[in-house]
Amino acid sequence: MFFPEEKHEEFMGKDDREVCDTLKGRYGQSAICFPSSGREDSFLVWIAKVKEWEEQKKVNVSYSIPERKSCEEREHGNMISIFDFSGEIVGKKQIKSNFSFEFSETGIEENNWEAEDYNTSSSVYRRYTKSEARIGKTDEIVRYAAGIVKEKGEAPENAKRIYDWVVENISCKEGKRREKEIARVFEDKEGNVEEVNLLFIVLLRAVGIPARAVSGAWGRKRQDIHFWTEFYLEGVGWVPADPDKKMFGKLDNERVIFSKGENLYLEKAPEESEVFGIKYKRVLSMRPDALYIDKKEKGFFVVRKSQYLIIKDSTK
Repeated sequence: MFFPEEKHEEFMGKDDREVCDTLKGRYGQSAICFPSSGREDSFLVWIAKVKEWEEQKKVNVSYSIPERKSCEEREHGNMISIFDFSGEIVGKKQIKSNFSFEFSETGIEENNWEAEDYNTSSSVYRRYTKSEARIGKTDEIVRYAAGIVKEKGEAPENAKRIYDWVVENISCKEGKRREKEIARVFEDKEGNVEEVNLLFIVLLRAVGIPARAVSGAWGRKRQDIHFWTEFYLEGVGWVPADPDKKMFGKLDNERVIFSKGENLYLEKAPEESEVFGIKYKRVLSMRPDALYIDKKEKGFFVVRKSQYLIIKDSTK
């Protein structure tokens, strides 16, 4: 993340729209540009802190600058680092995260899935079968999911039927994060890797199978942002599935986990920010570009999240 200072003379006498048009022309239409009005006196950055999970061990993490604090996210057990740049954002800064870990190939053979009946009053079942932001269960999806699994199927069999349906009927295409409604992914029969997995999760939840998203990266030489799914079987545990990589019940060892679960609660975040996708202090997942600004002062910021770039124009 960089914070190069811009000269402000060229913006003198221009209104907000002219300034935004100029900055978008310079940094691309994907840049988010907004004036300083209505923000608080703080500038904080949240990023996922790589931590140990069952399949991800011997984790070591260090940052190029001190973090303000790290905290465990309350619902899913993720670790989140908070950096505070309040009062020192003029000039150029960069956060470098260095981490090492061992990721094991993991999975459970399907013939060993001796699943028990769900405890429907458990916190895991209630948390991961509910309908929520961006993974809402519409009546049409619920009816369709019931048709996929037929009648009286056991949870492992039903999960496999839904996985097969997703792989066979939904095209996974590369693309930018669009925050597309899952009902639209269902209707269009295509989406990016995040959207396809969210639809998979919705379909699983619609038939009473607890499921959650996993946010991370995949690849050895070149790591790309990636998403996959875990579903829960009573008496077995969390089982991985990756529709994009055609893996069910197992994972390769070419990935890193940033976070598990969705609609994560961010401590010290603003209550709501349309610009940065915060809804009541929650974000869908923690990815390297999960950064947010609230800053009350004169000037403009331009955020280009795809390149982790923030530009500040100071009208001193």
